[in-house]
Amino acid sequence: MVKVLLFGHALREAVEDPEMEIALEESVSLRQMMETYQEQFQDIMPFLHSQELMFTINQKISTLDGFVKNGDTVKITHQGGDQSADGARWHNP
Repeated sequence: MVKVLLFGHALREAVEDPEMEIALEESVSLRQMMETYQEQFQDIMPFLHSQELMFTINQKISTLDGFVKNGDTVKITHQGGDQSADGARWHNP
């Protein structure tokens, strides 16, 4: 299982549960995981399309091309809105 945690007020308001677990059969990219499990990620897709999300895999900053496997922890953080309060901005291609 991949544990997915959502951080940031906007993301927590957009989803019913800010924590989810996804069982993968093999290692896949974050992009593939989000496309395969669209129902679980549909509420945060507007933030993704606006490039307002930062991803980490096991506490290391990643892009959508980073690979995840069972046992990993993915954190998705909202980086939009008031830019003066955001701290570092991260662009995910």
